[in-house]
Amino acid sequence: MKTSIKKAALCSATCLSVASMAIGTTASANAQETTAATAPEDSAPPSIVSENVPVQSDGTIIVTGSRIRRDNFNTPGQVNIFTREDSVLAGTRSTAEVLQSATVTSGTSQINGSFLGYVSEGGPAANTVGLRGLSSSRTLVLLNGRRLAPAGVGPQLVAADLNVLPSAVIQRVEVLREGASSVYGSDAIAGVINVITDPKVEGITLDAFTDQPVTHGGGGRTYRGSVVAGKVFDRGHITASFEYREQTGMRVSDRGIFSCPRDLYFDPTSGAEVGAIDPATGQLMCFPYTTGGNSGTASGYGIFFNFNNGSAGRITYDKDGNTRLVNGLFRVGPSPTQLRDHILSPIRTYTGYLSGAYELGMLGDAEIYTEALFTRRESHQDFSGQISINQANLDPGVEVYGGSYDGTPLSEYGYPTSPFFPTALSDQGINYYTPFILPNTLRKSSQRVDFLRWNGGLRGSTGLGDWRYDANFQYSHTKSRYSITQTTPERLSNALKTILAPAGTPADLITYATSYQAGAGNGYTCASNVDGSGNFISGSTCVPLNMYDVDILVNGQIPANVYNYLYQPDVGHTKFDQTTISLNMDGSLFQIPGGMVRAAVGYEHRHDKINDTPSIDAQNANLYNYSSAQITKGSDTVDEIYGEVNIPILSEIPFFKLLELNLSGRYTHYKSYGSDFTYHANAQWALNDWIRLRGNYGTSFRAPNLYEQYVADQTGFYSGSVDPCSGFGTAYSPTDTVYKNCLAVLQPILGANAVNYVATSGPQVTTRGGAGLLDAEKSRSWGFGTVLTVPSGPIDFSFAVDYWNVRVKGEVTTLNNLILNRCYEAEDFPNNQYCDLIDARRPAGDPQQGTLSSFLNPYLNVSLQSASGVDFDMRFSAPIAGGTFVARAEATRNIHQYYQLFAEDEKTDYNGTLGVQGFGAGPKWVGNLNLKYEFPGEKTIVRWGIKYVGKQDSSADGEGIPSPFLGAVDYDLVAEAYWEHEVSIQWKIEDLGEVTLGVNNLFNAKPPIISSCPVSACQYTRIGNRFNSSNYDMVGRSVFMNVTRTFK
Repeated sequence: MKTSIKKAALCSATCLSVASMAIGTTASANAQETTAATAPEDSAPPSIVSENVPVQSDGTIIVTGSRIRRDNFNTPGQVNIFTREDSVLAGTRSTAEVLQSATVTSGTSQINGSFLGYVSEGGPAANTVGLRGLSSSRTLVLLNGRRLAPAGVGPQLVAADLNVLPSAVIQRVEVLREGASSVYGSDAIAGVINVITDPKVEGITLDAFTDQPVTHGGGGRTYRGSVVAGKVFDRGHITASFEYREQTGMRVSDRGIFSCPRDLYFDPTSGAEVGAIDPATGQLMCFPYTTGGNSGTASGYGIFFNFNNGSAGRITYDKDGNTRLVNGLFRVGPSPTQLRDHILSPIRTYTGYLSGAYELGMLGDAEIYTEALFTRRESHQDFSGQISINQANLDPGVEVYGGSYDGTPLSEYGYPTSPFFPTALSDQGINYYTPFILPNTLRKSSQRVDFLRWNGGLRGSTGLGDWRYDANFQYSHTKSRYSITQTTPERLSNALKTILAPAGTPADLITYATSYQAGAGNGYTCASNVDGSGNFISGSTCVPLNMYDVDILVNGQIPANVYNYLYQPDVGHTKFDQTTISLNMDGSLFQIPGGMVRAAVGYEHRHDKINDTPSIDAQNANLYNYSSAQITKGSDTVDEIYGEVNIPILSEIPFFKLLELNLSGRYTHYKSYGSDFTYHANAQWALNDWIRLRGNYGTSFRAPNLYEQYVADQTGFYSGSVDPCSGFGTAYSPTDTVYKNCLAVLQPILGANAVNYVATSGPQVTTRGGAGLLDAEKSRSWGFGTVLTVPSGPIDFSFAVDYWNVRVKGEVTTLNNLILNRCYEAEDFPNNQYCDLIDARRPAGDPQQGTLSSFLNPYLNVSLQSASGVDFDMRFSAPIAGGTFVARAEATRNIHQYYQLFAEDEKTDYNGTLGVQGFGAGPKWVGNLNLKYEFPGEKTIVRWGIKYVGKQDSSADGEGIPSPFLGAVDYDLVAEAYWEHEVSIQWKIEDLGEVTLGVNNLFNAKPPIISSCPVSACQYTRIGNRFNSSNYDMVGRSVFMNVTRTFK
């Protein structure tokens, strides 16, 4: 069951195909607005304060995780801070990279630009972030303390796309490492990420950045340029910025480590690698194709059937009439087309930002303020795509037959014969042949996303003591266009039904049969181009596909006129709107011995609306061998009231330097599912200046997002490896339940050959929303820790240790291929709820007889997911040789990552196993170490950074799983520990500005190697032979430069 559960999560992202360092320096502290200042004397220990923490104009700050203004940086919350200064030194390419490579997020894999070709949150090229392995939909992202709405393409807009964020105007990023729904509402289960801009810029700042790989001459280059301008005046300020960022795409051929993928199967006895052999070299083949494997694409041969003697199998041929049988492990040769696939998405972003505030001088020192963000993202992905003939999805008249039966031409029996049928096949009595073709023209998927976020409001004094108000209106809008080159059953059918070209047929609509084909020398056009009288129909555009031409079959050289007729852009559009109205009030209540009791109360109204409109062909399931989708349209409304109180119980007495309690609660009413109440308690106890204890306990929730509620019959395709019956005759014994159930369903179709069944194709899966049936997810989290601080002096040292534990019940998810496993593992097969979701297998006589056809995959609530671990934070600073040396270290030890789909199942711990995007698995240990020295005079800084990602071991997933064509083999499903180093130097040069030069991935660390696998139970996403995870650098060693110049 452990494997099944994990693969259900994996397949939701990877099987369901539709086609460094952190910024380095962090501190455990918090703050949210305006200009830099020095911490007051009663501030928190140095361990939880970062340099240049900003405060508001009235001397107070707003801490992430609270809505109450404070007069110091002291908070019981667990917060990490990442500053822009440190991100520049670390050479991070974008704000997304800042967040995805931080220790607090790198314990699990994130969705980034390398996750291409699969259904994913936000669509291709989106970048999302999630904490604690609980996925991005359970992590709330804020911009300046306000919710950042989803952006991207397609219906699965469930989380903020980090691509919309600028870089140059960001002052800091604060990461709250605990649940906070009582403060911020839905989604804040795992924590909150608050991106904070610099609102009081003075002058004009120009910034330019580039990162250039040096280990190869290909893609993965980054360019970024920005201008930030601002003015601070007596009664307000204004800030504006514009930024352009470009990342060039990286192709498979750009790095040698990606350009020769193999299955990496190993002989159990000798340990030697085994697999497909290239007949030209006698060496193991790159891009092999195996039934159930995932390293290559079947092409260069076809499936034949001989009516005369009943033989069938796989065969290929050449122009000279030579034919050759091929087994399931062989492919004629690796296609150069696959070397040109993108593995990192090319992307361009154009980002404008504006903020300002003005004191009105009335209404209780009221200040009117506004903020606007606009980003356009343009991205695309080139990919190779197979043409295979699935007659069930084509017109019955497609011409896949040839030759004769018992001496009589097959056409006389009514079979649609092709004039392009090879004589080399018909001479051997072969009458049916459907090839696998890999065109040498790449297909393209492209996206354009326009994201707008505007908010404005009024804030000031209420006139009641120090109570202040903040009333705000915010509107976010995503408008996107996405396209992918596709063919339709109609166009492919037309191209495979031919007729002798009549006079007047344009030359570019004629295809000639070659010398080794039945109609040698004759020119043919599509039958759809000719009317009943045999005349060419003016305006016709169909071009015949000679799929039996060896240059097409083996080399994929489809003529441009044929390809352009078959493949045309299929376009869809997405709109997402979010409107928020909020009112917050905070101030002092009364004095107690420990200090002033402060509180905050507020109201928030939010309305979300989505409208994803796929193309008409997609809606009508008229895309050939591709997913379909209906219009996903829906909305939800939430109204919330909340309250928070901060109680300083004791302070400044022996053993109670501070004893403080923070309580918060929120009542929520969703139109979609009803009401809920969440609460949270934080406490801290400072015994003295050296030791501080802290702890928290609370509840959070996540309402089903619009995609989970309203996704309208979105279809996709799994590979045959998800079929529980594929290879059941060797994988199970006759007494096993799966063996009995598979035999029972396959024997009526395949007869005695049922026990030899291996799936040659996979089922279609239809994902459906659960509107009206889903409940909200509920969670509870708790933790405790201690902070050790050396009091102020020449040496600054602090060390914090925090235990955390979070549990989510009633998670909203889909079961994916686990539906199949549950059905076939059941004693009451086929009379159970899972089997009811599965359609009948393809019948006898079908070209893919016995294979699964389709099943339904609805969203539902499942049992629970939980995680726990320990965070470590250390900071050391000391004057050395007239300068300042700073060392900072962060590490996380994940203790458990449990997943339980059903209450009757045992919890399964995935801690330390190969991490999957959006699923709670990954290394047990992750960490960052940053060493920085600022030379005397404060004009030169050097930095060394180290990133560590621990070992991930999923060896158990592959135990006992044979290869269909090699028998018993071993798999390497261990990602060894990974170390990455960075070095940089920064100069502050008068009349020039700030210049930073560095090297990312100094020693060119490579992602770990793992095996492919013939079944979904042990398949993980790979690029080449390398494990694809956001924890690893795919670009390789690179040199970066950042130049900043400010004009006052």
